[in-house]
Amino acid sequence: MAHYLLTSFNKMDGKVLLGISPGTRVIGLAIMHKGELVEWKVKSFKETWSIDKRNAILDTIHRICGYYGIQTIAIKKSDPLRRFPQLEMIVAAIIRQAKRNKIAVHECSLSGLDYDLQTGKKKTKDSISVEVVNKHPELRKKYLQERNNRADYYTKMFEAIAVAECLEE
Repeated sequence: MAHYLLTSFNKMDGKVLLGISPGTRVIGLAIMHKGELVEWKVKSFKETWSIDKRNAILDTIHRICGYYGIQTIAIKKSDPLRRFPQLEMIVAAIIRQAKRNKIAVHECSLSGLDYDLQTGKKKTKDSISVEVVNKHPELRKKYLQERNNRADYYTKMFEAIAVAECLEE
């Protein structure tokens, strides 16, 4: 599902960054190269929680890191009020896996994006999505689909892009 046809991505010069918004059912992924968004997706894991499911999530991230030659991972830091053991287990495993593969990991909080300094209003997941779409108009169709969904789906993808951009700035 490459949005840009890049032949040998892992041989390209410059920083290749993976943004992750983790979850136990859905994860958001965004790949940036030299400040440009080159890949974005949502990956679903519908099975009930198990070690196999955890391993499937880790395998997905490992394959992406290998394919794109990821040098840095920006992972969304969980809201302390919404943490649960399975999510904590996934985040810890992603960090361990990255360190084993000599990939730098930074946990990024969306709270850095949560306040608009001009209006002083707290941002919502939707307003973060709007900001991402304003920077990347090619995502407008996904944003409009998200607005029509009953449950959040693409929100994880928009969050992954936002945390990746936190490190790019």
